[in-house]
Order: sequence, then C-alpha cells, then structure tokens
Amino acid sequence: MLKKISISILFLFPIITALAQKAKIKGIIIDPIENRKLEHSAILLIGAADSMLVKTTRANQLGYFEFGNLKKGDYKILITYPKMADYIRNLRVSDTSNLNLGIIGMELKSKILHEVVIQATKSAARMKGDTLVFQADSFAVRTNANVQELLKRLPGIEVDKNGTIKAQGKEVKTVLVDGDEFFGDDPLLATKYLKANAVEEIQVYDRKSKNADLTGIDDGIKNKTINIKLKENAKNGYLSTIDLNTSTNKLGDYGGMVGVFQNKLKAAVYGTYSRLNNESKINNSLRKLKGEEYDLIEVGDDGSSIMYVSDSEDDDYTTSSGGLPNNLSLGAYYADKFKDNKMGLKLNFKIFNNNNVNHTTANTEELLPDQPKFYSSESTDNNTEVGGESLKGTYSYNIDPLSVLKVSFGLSKRRNEHNSRSANSTRGDNGFPISENKQKNAGIGTTEIYNGNINWSRRFKKKGRTLSIDLQPESQSSNSNEYSLNRTNYFKTNGFLDRVENTDLRKSNSGSQNSLGTRINYTNPISKKWILEAGYSFKTIASSSNRMVFDNIKDDSKKIDSLSNNFKFVNFSNVGKIILQYSNQKISVSTGLEATQSNFELKDLDKSTDFRRNYLNLSPRTNLFYKISNSTGMSVNYNGNMQQPSIEQLQPVRQINTPLFQVIGNSALRPSFSNNFGISYNSFQFKSDQYISANFNYSFTSNAIVNTELVDEFNKRISSFINADGNNSINGNLSYSKGFSKVHMRFGADLGFSRSNTIAIINATQNKAANMQYNLRASFNYYTPKIEFNYVPSATLMTGKSSIGEINDGKSVTHNHEISGTIQLPFKSEFRTSFSLSFRPANSSFVQDVNTAIWDSYISTKLLKSETLEIKLSVTDILNQKIGYNRFVGGNMISENTFSYIPRYVLIGINWNLSGNFMKNTAAK
Repeated sequence: MLKKISISILFLFPIITALAQKAKIKGIIIDPIENRKLEHSAILLIGAADSMLVKTTRANQLGYFEFGNLKKGDYKILITYPKMADYIRNLRVSDTSNLNLGIIGMELKSKILHEVVIQATKSAARMKGDTLVFQADSFAVRTNANVQELLKRLPGIEVDKNGTIKAQGKEVKTVLVDGDEFFGDDPLLATKYLKANAVEEIQVYDRKSKNADLTGIDDGIKNKTINIKLKENAKNGYLSTIDLNTSTNKLGDYGGMVGVFQNKLKAAVYGTYSRLNNESKINNSLRKLKGEEYDLIEVGDDGSSIMYVSDSEDDDYTTSSGGLPNNLSLGAYYADKFKDNKMGLKLNFKIFNNNNVNHTTANTEELLPDQPKFYSSESTDNNTEVGGESLKGTYSYNIDPLSVLKVSFGLSKRRNEHNSRSANSTRGDNGFPISENKQKNAGIGTTEIYNGNINWSRRFKKKGRTLSIDLQPESQSSNSNEYSLNRTNYFKTNGFLDRVENTDLRKSNSGSQNSLGTRINYTNPISKKWILEAGYSFKTIASSSNRMVFDNIKDDSKKIDSLSNNFKFVNFSNVGKIILQYSNQKISVSTGLEATQSNFELKDLDKSTDFRRNYLNLSPRTNLFYKISNSTGMSVNYNGNMQQPSIEQLQPVRQINTPLFQVIGNSALRPSFSNNFGISYNSFQFKSDQYISANFNYSFTSNAIVNTELVDEFNKRISSFINADGNNSINGNLSYSKGFSKVHMRFGADLGFSRSNTIAIINATQNKAANMQYNLRASFNYYTPKIEFNYVPSATLMTGKSSIGEINDGKSVTHNHEISGTIQLPFKSEFRTSFSLSFRPANSSFVQDVNTAIWDSYISTKLLKSETLEIKLSVTDILNQKIGYNRFVGGNMISENTFSYIPRYVLIGINWNLSGNFMKNTAAK
C-alpha cells in the first residue's frame, strides 16, 4: 500500500503542477550589430513582488528561449550575456498568456557606459547554474550573530540544536569558505566561529566526487555542500576560543584554539579535554581537522574487489554507546598555497588519549529448534584506553594550467590497552542452571601505519579528455599480548554441578602488511554527448599473521597447536574498468563494468600447507539521472558487486575467548554477489520554499555468507559460516518540508519503512528471520529574532518473525517527542530549555513501561561590547530520569541491556570567542 501511495505522489505531483500553470513567455536574443544569435544567453524570470527567482534557462543555438507552465502575475525578465548590458523588462501574464517578446537586441556595455551609470542590486536568492545563491545581507539576523543563525533564516535550510545542517532535505557534511576548507571541512567550525556580517553569499550545491569532477563521468556520488563566500574585508582574519565548563563532581569539558587565516594561509593549534559524553562543540569540530586527501585503492587479503572510497575523516577517535569517558586531544594544523597558488601544503598533527569505563548487563531469552528456551544473563566491567600520535599531510603542485601533481602521506602510531571482568549464566525453562562462566581478560598492543599516494592528473585541451595516474604504497605492523582466565561450570538436568573446566591462556599476536598499488584512469569524449572512461588498477599485498596461544596451567611455554597459527598470505589483483556515459541538458546515463582478477595464496607455515584460490569478480553498475528542472530531478541506479569471504571466515583454526563460544572458519566458502536497485525523486520549489522527496531501494544477495551455529545442551556454541540464498532487504522513504516565511514557521513530515530477511542455520535447521520497521516523523519550527520554538514527534513500530518459532508476537512500539525553545532576554541574556520525552510501552515481551523525560536547560549572558565573552549555567537531566537501557524484540529472541551513563549534573561555563579581520572596512566605491 505504501509503495502505491509513494508512486502516486511521485507521478501526480508534476501533473497537478502542469494543470495549474498554462502561461508562456518566449523570444529570440541577438546581437543587432553583428546580426548573430546569442547562444547560451542566461534568462532569469523573477517575481516582481518579492524579487524571488521563479525560473531560469539559457538560449539555444538559434538564440531562442521559452518559459512554460507559468502562474498569472507580475514578473521581471533579466537577460545577461558576456560584454553585453543586462536586459530588464517588466511583464504581466494571465492564466492563458502566450507572450512572444520577438527579437530582443542586446547592446554592448562599451557603447552605453559613457552615457549612463547602471546601479543594480542582487536578488535575495538566485540560481546560478545548479547552484542556489543567497545574498547574505538580504536576511536579517541579530547583531554579532554567527553563520549558524544566518543559515537558519535561509529557505530550505535547517540547523538543529547540535549544529547539524540540512539543505533541501539532505544533510550537509561539507562547509567550505571561499571554495576551500576552513581548517578542515567540518560544518561546525566555520558556521560557529565566523560572523554573519562577514558573509557576502551563501552557495548551496551538490558536490561531485573527486573522480567525477575530474573525468566528468557521473558516478552517482553527490554530497550536499555549502560554500560561504566572505566579503573582501573579511577574507583575512583571526579566531580564538576558550571553552571551559566545570562542575563540583569532577565532570568537565574544556577546549581552546588559536587560529589565523589570510588568503590561502590557515594555521591553528588546539587542545581539548572532556569527561562528558556530550562533548563541547569545539571538541567535535577540532578533532576533524584533516591533512591527507586521496581515494584508497583497497583490496582485501581475501582478494575482494578494489573499491574507491575516501579516507576516514576522524580515524583517531572512536565513540561508544555508553560508559564514562576521559578524552584528551592536542593538535596543530597548517595549510597554505604558494607561488600564485601553484603549490600547496597541508599538515595536521595530533596527540590523543581516550579512556572509557563501562559496566554493562544483558538478559536474553532465546528459542532454539526442538529445544527448550534458554535464559541467559551477563554482567561485564570493561576499561579500555586508546592513545597515539598521527601526522598527515598533502603537497600539491600545479605543473601547468592543465596538470596537477599531488603527494599525500599519513603516519600514525596507536597504543591500546584493555581490562575486563565478566560473568554469565544460562538456565532452562525449569529455572535450573545449565552453565556458568566467569572470566578475566587483559591485553596491550601497538599498531603502526604508514601510507601514501602519489597522483598525477591532466586535463587535455579537448574538453572531457583526462588522464589520472596513482601510485600508492602502504605498510602496517601490529603486536599485542593478551591474557584470558576462565572458570566454567556445567550442570546436570536437576541443577547439580556436573563438572568444572578451567582455562588460563596467554596469547601473543603479531602481524604485518605491505602493499603497493597503482591506478590509471583515462576518459575521452566520443562525441558531444558521449564520453568513455577506461581504467586499470593493480595491487599486490604481502601479509603475515602469527597468533601463538599458550596454556598457562599446564606449561607456560607449551603452545596449543589447535588454537595457534602462523600464516603468510600474498594477493595479486588486476582490475579493468570501462564506463560509458551519455548526457545532455536533461538526461545523464552511465553504465559500465568492473572486472577483478585475483590470485590468492595462504601459507600455513606451521603445517607446511598451502591454500590457493583464483577469483574473477564482476561488478556492473548503471546510473540514470533525469533533470526535470533546475530544482527537480529523478535518478535510477543499479549496482552489483561480488564479496569474497574474509580470512577469519576461511581459516579452519579455532578462535576462543571462552570455552562456551568458539569460531571455526570454512575453507569451502564461495564468494557472494549482491544486487542493489534504487530510485529517487527530489523537488525543491524555491519560490514557495517547498521540498518533497521519495526514494525506494531493493537489494538481494546470492550465495550470501551466513552464520551457522551448533548449540549444545549447555548453551555451548560453535560458530562457523556457509553460503545460502534468501538474504534481501527493501526500504522506502517519503519526505515533505514547507516553509512559511511570513509567519516564521516551517513544517516537515517523513514516512519510512524497511524490511529485511536474513538466513541463519541453528542446529542444522534453517532460520528465516523477517524484521519490519515503520517510522513516522514530523517537525515544527517557529522563529523570530527573540523567540525560537521546535517540536519534533516521532513513532516507530517494529515487528519480528522467525521460521523456527516466535517468542510472543514480536511487536514493539516506541514514540518520542523532542521539544525545545530559546528566548532572548534583556541584558544580552539567553534562556534555552529542551525536553526529550521517550515512551516505550509494555508489550507481550516486556510487562513494564519504560518512559523517560530528559529535561535540559541553560541560561547565559554575553559581556563586552562585542559580546565575545559568555557566562553560562547549564543543568543536564533536571528530573534525573536518564537511564542506560535498551531492549530488543525479535522473532526467536528478546533481550534487554544496560550500560553506564552520566547522571544529572550542573555545569558552570565560560566561553570566550575572539575573532576579527586584519583588513578594515572600506567604503564602497
């Protein structure tokens, strides 16, 4: 039913619009002196009442243009052409107008400039190609407001309480300043610390991938991007911030940064320390300063397909769903360009140390084939610490206007240490114990990584012809020592102790990996509308893995052969790729095939045996994009890829942390193949500030690598892997957003669903699990310079079924309500409060409601004339209702989990933001 509704809306929307708009405007643009048609002239149709852009187009080779499907009303038409004076004319159309402006003669600027001075003001918003441009001064914000507050006033842009930005319904992950990264591309840094009065324009567009930008071939990868264009007197400046937040119970969040930016130069030093999960905004931003940029040539040790992915934006930091953190980070950032921007250098250095202490519990009820239900309980105390240093950098050199050489590198050393204690037990339907396990685990290890990329790329004089060559060396080594002490009790059916098993293991692990890859990509236009891309990649990997397990009970020097391995593996991969694309002003279609041939050899040095495989992976892809208008488009895509089993899944060596759970590989695994289909529709009507989108995706996997388990009467599990068919998923989403600028309101609604079918084998019985989820979300926002109010309700229905039987009906319902408001008070003060209401009603699996109301508030006041000093008092979880709790209802399993969390706390904070410009304001000429 939902599918039918989505498709109906998708196809009825343009039809209804077409029926309501019937007027037309057309004409021919010429140069009367040379009597030539002015092809590619830009024609803009602007609403006379509000100066908002209605439509835009370009003249064809005959100078002809036409606007159709227009509502009645008053308009202005603006025509521009290089070296010609702008043509402006007022028009009035009715429902059935068919205005023919005839031949429009443009005049040279040089002819009329000595006679008259033309003064023009830019529209508040306009389309420039595929880029939406907002004139910053046309949107009123309070004095000393930052860019975040400016973005909140722009049609089609949303900024939530955490600083996350959405433009035209899509999350903005990159914010640039004058086309370059501003100390990295994290949206928060530029939008928080730059002032709104320093901005000339805000540009919103879809940024292509680096490969698509070079080759011109659409690979379907687009990221919503905002570019902040600064005024001339604001391009050179400085910014510094100190953010200190403390409490009486040793909690705190502290950060500081000093930075300068002058033309292309950007330099900063920073430090952060936090004992809170909800880190300060500066903490989140500064961790993401980057120094290296290149696409990795990745081939798994198993011979899997080469993938083209971007490097991690924040690989020195890991997040946890719970626990008590203690995180320290120090760093420095430098970027500049030299010799008329021909040479560039970017460096980023970090030192970090992240510690987390967590206490977790888990209670699980599981139904197995032809067996009574198992009831399991587990409690764990875990302490982890990860620290290290990293240096990343990029050097670029524009050899000539068409050729670029870029050298990127990364060096990092990471140390990790962990200690944990856990206890788990299993009982049967009769309440008698079945098995118990207590264990202690400890370990320490180091990892060193060296990687780099040398890229030379060239654009030729013939448009669309490009050549790109990459050389990529990588090296990695790791060493670790672990200790595992276990005591396992096994019980008889009457609950009396049967036997006790003790294990005391010491594990010494070492490994290394060295690789060299190369990639060549060439594109060449076959005609004006057809372009061909061909590529070849090669990568060789030599790796080793030496895992030694010793029995400390019998003899510390005695190696356990069944748990140890000494492997060496070598992989050679060759990849050929060919892609053909057709494109015109409305349609872009690209289709192609990537073929990977891999030779894989695994040597067991202990047993003197070899395991060899040859793979041929085929990965087809097709992307189609139809541009209905500048603000409306539809895309259809298909991607197929083959995935090889990993080394851990293939190697037949037991892996054991506890006697109750073991993993054994399966050397007979075959590769799986996934097929992914997708269709999407997006429309943003700028004049009415209305956005609608719909998407639908379906995927299925042949020969999927699935888990198989053998569970005995003591709940002892031996896990392995096999190939099976039946894994598939389907999901869809329908979104709508509408702004009402005259009453300062915005409304949005989102409806989604997803269904996944997965296969697993339990005790030689196939278990088909089907999980369905429905989501409904709405949003309401009201804003004025003095008051802002937000309300976001959402509801989720989940169902789970299992072919081996269900526990209860497998249904659960939750609904949440996010309410927040901000009020500007006298004396430059601000009060903000928010409620996060969560309702998890009782169901057939859980008899207890779980409802929480998290109430947070703060009051702040800004001091000094420039409002750069802020004093803040904040209270988190005023009602003290926060709980570290999750629960899950599936087909043959239900579970509930708890974790450590930070309870109610009060913070007193001082924030000092000092930013300014080296250049003084100059009078407009």
